[in-house]
Amino acid sequence: MTAAQFEARVAANTRLGGGYFSLELEADAPTPVASAQPGQFVMLRGAWGRELLNPRAFSVLHAEGKRLTILAKAYGQGTRRMSALRPGDPMTVTGPLGVGFPAPDPDICDLLVAGGVGLPPLHLQARVAAAAGLAGKQELFYGGRDREDLVLLADFARWGVAATLATEDGSVGVRGYVTTALAPRLARARAAGERVRVLSCGPTPMLVAVRQIGLAHEIETLLCLEENMACGFGVCLGCAVPVHGAKPYRYCCTDGPVFDARELRWP
Repeated sequence: MTAAQFEARVAANTRLGGGYFSLELEADAPTPVASAQPGQFVMLRGAWGRELLNPRAFSVLHAEGKRLTILAKAYGQGTRRMSALRPGDPMTVTGPLGVGFPAPDPDICDLLVAGGVGLPPLHLQARVAAAAGLAGKQELFYGGRDREDLVLLADFARWGVAATLATEDGSVGVRGYVTTALAPRLARARAAGERVRVLSCGPTPMLVAVRQIGLAHEIETLLCLEENMACGFGVCLGCAVPVHGAKPYRYCCTDGPVFDARELRWP
């Protein structure tokens, strides 16, 4: 799939609560991003002149025809500016970039483990599966600090994807980290000989824990990493990821962001 750079404009900017927002962009013609795989990303930059010179990387939440939607949380200077964008404001888009998750498989149950703004790749995986009649082969495990960290749940319900929720304050679902709910599910799958795989995206500490649990249960575990990227093309070499093998590092933007947990040289 070939990446392209194109100009787009804001079609809608929807506040979701808790600082989260979905930003829908529209180009003048159908874009390559419409065929992006779950886990692939785009680089976005507004008309900010010399300020915020580098673009920001965002996983594709949804793309179809001329339209692209991303999910973000107003946190740093760039996302705060993006949260204030209005319909008609311009945005430069480059993508789709990176390596995504494998396609849904009718013989495998995908356990989608998300934390915070790590939801988009798993949301898109569930959407693709539902469109293929495989919603029953998807299970969402979604965690956050409180109820405001859990967004877009109505989409999974509409698609018929089962969801297990976890919040650190116990306001929704299981009290604690999302891995608290994941571990017993993997134990049941292993005991029953059920074919499952873990697809996960979220903050690095969560991914470290998911990796450890997946490897301990000998379950295929694929992690979509969140790394700071300045280019998205492997030029700046700023998103190096430690791996096993002849080369000690690979790059999140070109070799990932999806990596097999066994490949990562993490604790």
